[in-house]
Amino acid sequence: MSLLYSILKPIVRKVVKGSSLHQEESYEAFKQASYDVQKKFKFSLPRIKGFEFRDEPLDGFHIIVGKEAGTHPDKAVVYFPGGGSRRWQLPYKSSMKNYIRQTGAELWIPLYPLLPDHDLMEETEFTIRAHEKMLEKFRPENIVWLGFSGGADVLFQAGRHMVQKYPGLPMPGMMIPVSCSGLLMSDEAKQRMKKIDPCDPLLHWDMFETMVKYYDPNGDLPQYILGKADEDDYTGFPKIVMYFAGDEIFAGIAPDYEESFLRCGVKDYEIKIKPGMFHAWPVFTFTKEGRDGEREIIDDINVFFTNKRTEERV
Repeated sequence: MSLLYSILKPIVRKVVKGSSLHQEESYEAFKQASYDVQKKFKFSLPRIKGFEFRDEPLDGFHIIVGKEAGTHPDKAVVYFPGGGSRRWQLPYKSSMKNYIRQTGAELWIPLYPLLPDHDLMEETEFTIRAHEKMLEKFRPENIVWLGFSGGADVLFQAGRHMVQKYPGLPMPGMMIPVSCSGLLMSDEAKQRMKKIDPCDPLLHWDMFETMVKYYDPNGDLPQYILGKADEDDYTGFPKIVMYFAGDEIFAGIAPDYEESFLRCGVKDYEIKIKPGMFHAWPVFTFTKEGRDGEREIIDDINVFFTNKRTEERV
């Protein structure tokens, strides 16, 4: 553990876990807190020397698309930003450069619909339409979906929605959900989360007991959109590389995901649990641990793309 990480971890525990995060006392408070953070966001395209960025508008929302200047990539990485579907936590510019330059891919960052003005089904349908838009340019096996925290849930929601409503739509070639959870958990998962809770500097094990009511205020969303790892259908999913931090409560859900992958016949999956790390750590590249996590994810992407090319030559 780096010195910076060892210093930050107890501070984050005191400032974040000890705050009112994810503990709003009413739906109105939840809505207001969401609006307060959203009004601070001002859309603009990144400006990075040697890179080109454009906006791909879709249904009134933005999709940031970046590539190295003068290149014409035939593959893409879709980065679903986290933020609990209440805000977009965009990657740092250094991370944008790394994902583009080190994979040779075009980077797509969808700014999907947010709560509370939109619901999770609208968020999911937007993701499907964005995927359809990408399929006009890229072969499905040349698309990687990468999501962090709430963005990982968006990614999995869309995949499960494709199983239910769009069975003829090709899946992306690979999915990398980092620190995902869904909103519903088995009793066994809750017990595992409760045991991890003292080590988690950010999240409370029982936070979703209340949050699910705010994310589905009308109670009309199907379970597969809310997400319940032990019961969801992952039939036909592509290669999955799933990451959890050892010190995040969501690691307690990992066994449920694995059981479902096996039940649904997912042929190629890997679940990586990183000891000592906290929720969505590869996003926070100002720490050594975050940089290491980002490099490992980029390695996963490059190995996947390389193997696909090898398969095509055989």
